[in-house]
Amino acid sequence: MFVNDTPRNPSAQGIELATRQTVAEGMTAQITQFEWQYSSLGPLPHWQAPLRIAVDMMLQSPFPSAVVWGAELSVIHNDAYAALLEGGGYALGQGFDKLWAKAWKGIGPWVFKALEGESNFVEGQPLWLPWKRSDSQACYAFSYTPLRDEQHEVVGFLHAVIETSASVDAHNRWREQALAFERQIERILADRDHIWQLSRDAMLVVTHDLLLQAANPAWQRALGWTEDQVHGKSILELVHPADRAEVEVAVMEFIRNCGREQLETRLRHKDGHYRLFRWTASFDGTLLTAVGQDISQDHEEAMRQSDSMAWAAQRLDAVSHLAGGMAHEMNNLLSGIGGSLELMQRRIAQGRLEQVERYVALASDSVQRAMTLTHRLLAFSRHQPLSPKPLDINRQLTAMEPLLRQVLGAEMRVDWELDVKPWTVCLDVAQLENALVNLFVNAREACLERGVVTLRTINKRLEAPFPDEQGLAPGDYVAVYVTDDGHGMSEMDMARAFEPFFTTKPMGHGAGLGLAMVYGFVGQSGGRVWLESAPGHGLRVCMVFPRCLEHIAEDIPQPVPALTRASGQRLLLVDDEENLRSIMKEYLQERGFEVCDVRDANSALDRFRHHGPFDLVITDIGLPGGFSGRQVARAVRMVEPEQKILFITGFNDQPLDPQLSETPGTALMLKPFALASLMNQALLMLSE
Repeated sequence: MFVNDTPRNPSAQGIELATRQTVAEGMTAQITQFEWQYSSLGPLPHWQAPLRIAVDMMLQSPFPSAVVWGAELSVIHNDAYAALLEGGGYALGQGFDKLWAKAWKGIGPWVFKALEGESNFVEGQPLWLPWKRSDSQACYAFSYTPLRDEQHEVVGFLHAVIETSASVDAHNRWREQALAFERQIERILADRDHIWQLSRDAMLVVTHDLLLQAANPAWQRALGWTEDQVHGKSILELVHPADRAEVEVAVMEFIRNCGREQLETRLRHKDGHYRLFRWTASFDGTLLTAVGQDISQDHEEAMRQSDSMAWAAQRLDAVSHLAGGMAHEMNNLLSGIGGSLELMQRRIAQGRLEQVERYVALASDSVQRAMTLTHRLLAFSRHQPLSPKPLDINRQLTAMEPLLRQVLGAEMRVDWELDVKPWTVCLDVAQLENALVNLFVNAREACLERGVVTLRTINKRLEAPFPDEQGLAPGDYVAVYVTDDGHGMSEMDMARAFEPFFTTKPMGHGAGLGLAMVYGFVGQSGGRVWLESAPGHGLRVCMVFPRCLEHIAEDIPQPVPALTRASGQRLLLVDDEENLRSIMKEYLQERGFEVCDVRDANSALDRFRHHGPFDLVITDIGLPGGFSGRQVARAVRMVEPEQKILFITGFNDQPLDPQLSETPGTALMLKPFALASLMNQALLMLSE
């Protein structure tokens, strides 16, 4: 962790040097393991190069010494220094003024001189301190050497302690060693090139018109660009488009010496994603020198904590709310269906047939709404069948623009902030469109049909799991943000926003399934979705999808067969729901198929062996008797490898085995569906 220049092959002074080496290594371990993130110095990996260099040198000191750094005068010391302190323990991270409170009257003025940039070796006011290993006392003199940061500002000092109670010769020898050590520290810290090379923070030199002149190795490690690749280019080419105006203003302020203390901005990595940096800068009249700390991981950690807190509460209440909402919606729909059928039955009995078509239309409308409801619930539960394919997210969003503008209405505006070169994603286009339509409808209502919706894409690289170990794995992702300037949401509402049937809209103005469907679709696509908002400050829906490395295939329109009758093709229909199976059989027979129907897997295999062959097998996935439709398909294809199979299901709790689903002649339909759709799918498969 720290630089260690002590010789590892001792000669005449071998025993003494080896002992010092062991002590230094022991203290290095203490410093490395210390929880610095809770101190004013921050996490150890974020320390500036001058601080790390000073600590390395201090650990090699042959006498008690400590590095004192920062506004709180935090102490980092060696083992010999600890022996001088009251209690005899370690004092890592504590304030220097607190450690030496009893002697502060004498040493305080020298500390302030050191912080003003003046080196001092104080031997005229020695201190008598108790020696912890005996009852005697020893006399000590103190040395103070200023320490400077990467901007060459004094931020601390090196505190060295020398025992002066020995002989004059010994005292002079120790004094010379202390002064030599101070000169070595000052020489290293004064070497700007040494700091430039060793700094873990990105360092840049740019001209007043933002042309990049130099970049240190830390910049190259963080962003992947070599110095030759960016030399002479405008730094704005690497700044995220949304941050460029702010960067230009900040640079002008720095040049006029009235700039802000820090600036946060995103820079593009060579691979295409962006990393977030916190910058400080200084201007010498010709060139601007900037030092940037990569805070991408800290930003992601804050997002993870926020997301975890939002989802931590009221799990049982969410389940109860889901069941109640489902019952309410289904009761409404079933009442509409039942009422229409009852009136239709009465009118037929009365011989009044003029209103029958209207009752059929009302019942059909309720059925269609029930189908939409169940599909959205399956989307939320991540059990809907998807047909993902590699796609360019920008191209797909652009193709959806007319639909999205129509959803928003004439008085809403869409701002597009699309990444220059987004990575490929693998998504179901229809479900992506459905999700965006739901989000745009919500945005329109939040803005009262007058406002701005911003659609943004950006490449993201996660360095750590998000939001925790059970979340997204580190890797490359593409983020899609939908932001509106509407009334926003409270933290309490955001915590429940993805629950099915939860809505902040007035009664009768929404079922509360839009965001639930988006949540399920994103999760089933391998991504994650969360909300960012505050009352009165709009809402941002953040969707993150995994990067796909597959090639984007060109779309070739597939011919859709016209709705025609079958010509006697034989179907094996397997479903345990008696009423549904009877209706499907009657409709398919009416459309020209020869249908053999059974209720379970064993009967299906018996019919297949003794009454085949069949042109198409239509089977439910969930069958009674512990033998599923998947197993029926495998058994059938052991007999007839080319057998075409259409799966139908109302709940796809386990995805189809790729070996099964990717076999030619296989398709999947989700219940409920229209009978015409079932026939159309059967004709399509038989025509292939």
